[in-house]
Amino acid sequence: MTSITINGKIISILEKSYENKKTVYAQFLMESEAKGMEIIKVKIIKEEDILKLEKDAVVSIPVSIAAVNGNLYYSQINTIKFHKELK
Repeated sequence: MTSITINGKIISILEKSYENKKTVYAQFLMESEAKGMEIIKVKIIKEEDILKLEKDAVVSIPVSIAAVNGNLYYSQINTIKFHKELK
């Protein structure tokens, strides 16, 4: 089975509300030669992980990817692994 994991430092934690339902996203900065700088937004679905999220935390998040109208959407599918930051 194939699995996709996003690894990196969280640059921002974004909370949005729609119809009284809160959604939390972890944002990462990705640099590529083709597109330059790009923000990757991962929807966090596990409440226990939402409580542990911190800006600048180094994490690995198993994700699923959905493509809609040429845009990629990432959603957490398993528990986040938190790493000690490398200095």
